[in-house]
Amino acid sequence: MHEFWAFVLVGFFAQLVDGALGMGFGVISASVLLAQGVPPALVSASVNAAKLPTTGTAALSHYLHKNLDWRIIASLCVFGALGGILGATVLTSLKGTVLFILINVYLLLIGGLIIYRGLRDAVPRVFRLGFTRVIGFAGGLIEGIGGSWGPIVTTSLLGAGTQSRYAIGSSNFSEFVVSIAVFATFVAAFAMGFWDGGSDWRDVALPVAGLVLGGIPAAVVGGYLSKIAPKRPLTVAVGLLAFSIGIYRFATM
Repeated sequence: MHEFWAFVLVGFFAQLVDGALGMGFGVISASVLLAQGVPPALVSASVNAAKLPTTGTAALSHYLHKNLDWRIIASLCVFGALGGILGATVLTSLKGTVLFILINVYLLLIGGLIIYRGLRDAVPRVFRLGFTRVIGFAGGLIEGIGGSWGPIVTTSLLGAGTQSRYAIGSSNFSEFVVSIAVFATFVAAFAMGFWDGGSDWRDVALPVAGLVLGGIPAAVVGGYLSKIAPKRPLTVAVGLLAFSIGIYRFATM
């Protein structure tokens, strides 16, 4: 029972960070599950299952606080779902060492850029629609493989100069849709016999329940924090988080 409440605390902290900064829940949750020896495919499926209620609550919170840009969301949802389905489909057979090295380098570079922008208080600029399609697909692909949407999508939106509250809100809202697509892909693969990882579901049922129970109340608070938090500290915080995630992943490969 102590383990369950530990996961409740992890879920609350992870979703509080994710709701306020646009990333963190997937990375933190996946890291904890991987540390327990859960297979990667089941980790991704479990994290996306936990994200359904938590990101759904976060999406509603950001909607109520008017943190959304529907033009960004439409593009991210469509191409993010496509990337997520592909990532979930090939996860069990993919040798991802090179991919994860590239993503880690990307996180270090984009994290440094965001920190620079935050410290310099760069003026937001409008980016091309094609940009959101690319990062949506890339974010969905990594979401399907490892449950990490925010470090790719939120950091890219901020790196392009999107205002913090709209980058975070739009990314969180889109993540909910992409998580549905990814989780549905795992369920379909298991139902059709293409994936046998589902036999270990009982081993992660308690952790996932704890992550959800802790994550839902934090999701409500996170949407409010992303609206009222000063732009410069929030942007620097996202950059530091992305940079730290890149270093951590390199150190634990």
